[in-house]
Amino acid sequence: MDLRVLRYYLTVCQEKNISKAAASLHIAQPSLSKQIKELEDELGVTLFIRGHRQITLTQEGYFLRDRAQEMINMATQTKQIIQSSNLITGTLNIGAGQSYQLKSIMKIIDHLIQNHEDVHFNFYDGYADEIEAKVNDGSLNFGIIMGDRPLADFESFILPEQNAFYALFNKKLLLAKKDKVTPNDLINYPIISSAQSLVSDKFRSWWGNLYEKVNNVATANLSYNASLLASEGYCVQISYNII
Repeated sequence: MDLRVLRYYLTVCQEKNISKAAASLHIAQPSLSKQIKELEDELGVTLFIRGHRQITLTQEGYFLRDRAQEMINMATQTKQIIQSSNLITGTLNIGAGQSYQLKSIMKIIDHLIQNHEDVHFNFYDGYADEIEAKVNDGSLNFGIIMGDRPLADFESFILPEQNAFYALFNKKLLLAKKDKVTPNDLINYPIISSAQSLVSDKFRSWWGNLYEKVNNVATANLSYNASLLASEGYCVQISYNII
């Protein structure tokens, strides 16, 4: 696949109209239509459903849109690195879970921004399974994940912060009077837990023989939206985070 054609394709996705995309790209509409049709023939799929006023992406079209953007981003980064003699330059794509303790990492990034004007950052918020997959396929330069994971296939190092389970709940609950919350304290509350596979395994181990009695009403891949539900006062959110 030609990167130039992929850029044309992304413009069509953005404009949702072949004519508008051609005008934006400053090329003739028949030429653009021909190149998109050749792309469909090359892939053996239909990328658009062509309507009277705008096009609609097929499932394959949405998939290619996301992958095309990743390929173009990677090509741009590679070109920047090859052409620049300054090692402190380019764009870093960083994946991380949501944690206040990432503030120490952000201090380093802030220092880089202040001292190297050609450095840029893209942040991807996600849970550990997603971030590991994106580092593995090259769409993220590095990831910051929480919990013990098999990382033999990656270059990695361990940050000094530690991980622990947190219980988040409305302060009006009786649990707020406790200095430390145990599984026995939570067994009668509806629980919101993590959707991450390895965290789920740790969660099951933390509950021990009480796990089968847990009223697990919801799961969440990131913690913020789930914390809003817990703040309403009925549910308790169990979060695995850095301390």
